[in-house]
Amino acid sequence: MEATLTAMLRNESGKEAARRLRGEKRLPAVLYGKENKLLSLDGREAQKLFNTAGTSRLITLKIKKKNRKTTEDHPVLIKEAQLDPVKGDLLHIDFYEVSMDHKVTLKVPLVLTGEEERVNDGSIIELMLYEIEISCLPMQIPEKIEVDISQLTMNEAILAGDLDLPEGVEMITSPDEHVVAASAPRVEAVPEEETVEEPEEAVEEAVEAAPAEAPEEEA
Repeated sequence: MEATLTAMLRNESGKEAARRLRGEKRLPAVLYGKENKLLSLDGREAQKLFNTAGTSRLITLKIKKKNRKTTEDHPVLIKEAQLDPVKGDLLHIDFYEVSMDHKVTLKVPLVLTGEEERVNDGSIIELMLYEIEISCLPMQIPEKIEVDISQLTMNEAILAGDLDLPEGVEMITSPDEHVVAASAPRVEAVPEEETVEEPEEAVEEAVEAAPAEAPEEEA
């Protein structure tokens, strides 16, 4: 499904202007392209799209001016998203405009499949890469890359070069990078019990080791 987002041009910039926009449930944004544009977005719409699409999905940004029904459509990718460090909510988005006939380089998420079909051999599945870097035309950007682990057995691994990529998608990540591995469970060594001397024994040994004192002479 096509991802679309409606934006409005804005004139004001700076922290105060951004604070006012957020008070109106709108989100400040910037489009970088042939001509940079200051924008504002519906905060809830932008948050919903970001939660589902992340930063690796082609978006049609529909920009309209105030009191105008027509829009200018721009194919964009998210360049950077600023998040609230506590709540995780969006605070600001930077977009960059892409050319539909030029390849882009970006990272897409990895998703494990086939876990239910795996034979339970006692191994632990470790995902070592959560995303890979690829290059392709904007219309060919996959939402995710699936990693089939149904045949993965203990002490085996799947490398980036083993992944099946959609047509037109080129791998930028090194093909020798480990993506996922089936490792044997770690067995922690049990420390040997240390011999603890009983207090009484320790006192007795100290007394026996001490030199005998000569008795005092009577006058």
